[in-house]
Amino acid sequence: MEIVYGQGEYQEGAKHFSGRIVLSEHKLFLKDELGQDFPQTYIPLEKIEKIKQKANVCEVYVRPAITVRYQAVFKGEKSFIDSLIKELVQRRRLKKQFLRREWIEEIS
Repeated sequence: MEIVYGQGEYQEGAKHFSGRIVLSEHKLFLKDELGQDFPQTYIPLEKIEKIKQKANVCEVYVRPAITVRYQAVFKGEKSFIDSLIKELVQRRRLKKQFLRREWIEEIS
């Protein structure tokens, strides 16, 4: 099952892609207008450790390995970004930071 969150942009360092923001069962990524995935934009949901929201921007902090960490930015329509963040927070069970638009992984 895939949920589309409208048109948007993905940015990670020098990488920049435009397309539809898609959330599947196990990953967050972008698709082009032909429906083809951008594999460079794949973010495994279980590797997300923190999310920040700024207006129509979703900053996703990812830790794919113990020694590797990066930040990916999704830009899109505010209502779609709000829905995307809400879904990511629920799936990952992230905890909201007090008085901030930021959610982090709880360490048990």
